[in-house]
Amino acid sequence: MPKPVRTIFMTIVILVGFSLLFVAGFLGFLTLTEFSPEGKSNPEINGKGKSMDPSRREFTFFTWNIGYSGLGQEMDFFYEGGTLVRPEKEQCSRYFEGIKRMVQANDTADFIFLQEVDVHSKRSWYCDEFETLSGILPDYFNVFAQNYGSMFIPIPLPNPMGRVKAGLACFLKMKQESAEVRYYKTDLSWPKRLAFLKRCFVLLRFGLDNGKDLVVLNTHNSAYDSSGVWRKIELSALDSAMKSEYLRGNYVIAGGDWNINPRGFNSSTVASGDVVISLDPMIEPSFLPGWQFVFDPNQPSNRNLDMPYKKGVTKTTIIDFFVLSPNVEVRCVSTIPTGFACSDHQPVVMGVRLK
Repeated sequence: MPKPVRTIFMTIVILVGFSLLFVAGFLGFLTLTEFSPEGKSNPEINGKGKSMDPSRREFTFFTWNIGYSGLGQEMDFFYEGGTLVRPEKEQCSRYFEGIKRMVQANDTADFIFLQEVDVHSKRSWYCDEFETLSGILPDYFNVFAQNYGSMFIPIPLPNPMGRVKAGLACFLKMKQESAEVRYYKTDLSWPKRLAFLKRCFVLLRFGLDNGKDLVVLNTHNSAYDSSGVWRKIELSALDSAMKSEYLRGNYVIAGGDWNINPRGFNSSTVASGDVVISLDPMIEPSFLPGWQFVFDPNQPSNRNLDMPYKKGVTKTTIIDFFVLSPNVEVRCVSTIPTGFACSDHQPVVMGVRLK
């Protein structure tokens, strides 16, 4: 082999070797620092709410996926066919200010359930959203359940998402008897799992004077599940947990971002002027038969992120709702029309009475 050719060959070998070492080292770093939660955990409870009045029978709920203050009206998202990864800093701040105003405007709700709340993440310009929201809700106990954590998300390659820490936030007017985070067993195989969520739900328990419990759940279920495998695992876990509580005589209410249409959803009833689509597959009849799926049929709660939001053009649907056991009566429910100004979701509020 001529010397110039040999030199080029050795240079290529060295570069390939260094590249492989870098990739191996990078994957090793992400593996060592991986967020690997146990199946169940007891979250830390902070804040200054009040003691539970065990004779109460009426409660109000507010649920909203705030999209980490990164998915407001002007945004699209690369993972859904758009091109953007995160908003400009000014945009992110504007979205978060709108989120704070909306949350404060609903600070009479007994339960505030939020999803996709960031803590010092690159995609939301390193704002501690949970701490800030806790600060504007001084009369609430607060719970944070992490479901996303990575020191560095390497996608998309030209503009990586970087560090991410996020989760579910629960704000409670009343002190609970117990709190538990339960993780769904929907992890991907290594190394894909290093860059994806470890989804979960939060279960909170409140004792009543009739010897029963009020059990409330905040959930954020899987998206991008074309096979439906994750959805089945998650709904099965919820079915088991919620049924077992109801069979004990307890009152059970679950709310959040389900990433699936509620039972009874009909796209033709939405009268907001949006393009409304149905998602496949539908919830199977075997999931909590006889239970109530509570949503506002007149307003969409979520929009597609393949483009910035434009009313009458952007596709929308309903995936944010509540599921109630048969011994709970719905008093009211409505989706607050925000025009998707601050998030790709719109908040849903509900009032209930325990039978």
